[in-house]
Amino acid sequence: MIIKFAIVFILGTIETFLYTAWCLSANRKEINKSSLLMFLYMCIYLGIIAFAIKDTNTIGVIITYAVSCGVGNYLELLWEKR
Repeated sequence: MIIKFAIVFILGTIETFLYTAWCLSANRKEINKSSLLMFLYMCIYLGIIAFAIKDTNTIGVIITYAVSCGVGNYLELLWEKR
């Protein structure tokens, strides 16, 4: 069960990192980069949602995912700030 939450956390962090990067590149009108980032983001996002729906411990998965989203956003903004 811990491994499942760890995988969701890692994927959620990566997913939100990509989403924040997409927001920033879309704002800069970087068409190719923002399109690729949105594609990658949606693939991971929909995979996590499908996993959460099928899982018996949906609340635990959703909470883990929500925390990882905050971490991913924080890391991307730190990356952009450097």
